[in-house]
Amino acid sequence: MILKLQHTLLPIFSRQTVQGRLRRALIAVAYTALLTLVLVQSSANPLIGPAAPREFNLAWEILLTLGHLIGFGLLVWVNWWALVAVAPFWRALLFAVIFACLLGLLTELLQSFVPDRSASLFDLACDCGIALLVGLFIHRRLR
Repeated sequence: MILKLQHTLLPIFSRQTVQGRLRRALIAVAYTALLTLVLVQSSANPLIGPAAPREFNLAWEILLTLGHLIGFGLLVWVNWWALVAVAPFWRALLFAVIFACLLGLLTELLQSFVPDRSASLFDLACDCGIALLVGLFIHRRLR
């Protein structure tokens, strides 16, 4: 009985498994931090990426919307990928989608405190919409 229990628990606590889980978690945290920085930074003097044009530019707005879609789509995937190593599939996926929506809300609120930025309900809708779509994709393809 003890040998069987030890054989069952040993892979869970092995060095390689713990390192793999830690590596996934660090990648998810680093990506989340980078995405947050990109979304909350000043448009006129960004730390990462080019400065925004002073006048309205449709191509720039399309690029920003694509950035939101790709950024939050990857956010759901990376967080699910990190969490599925330590939690059941459904719980990891649900948390990843909810986390992405909450981060979208938080970054939009924080943008209202940046002098040359403002919050956008359209951006928030894109963030939550793509989070739900990527969550649905993960559920249908990988389950």
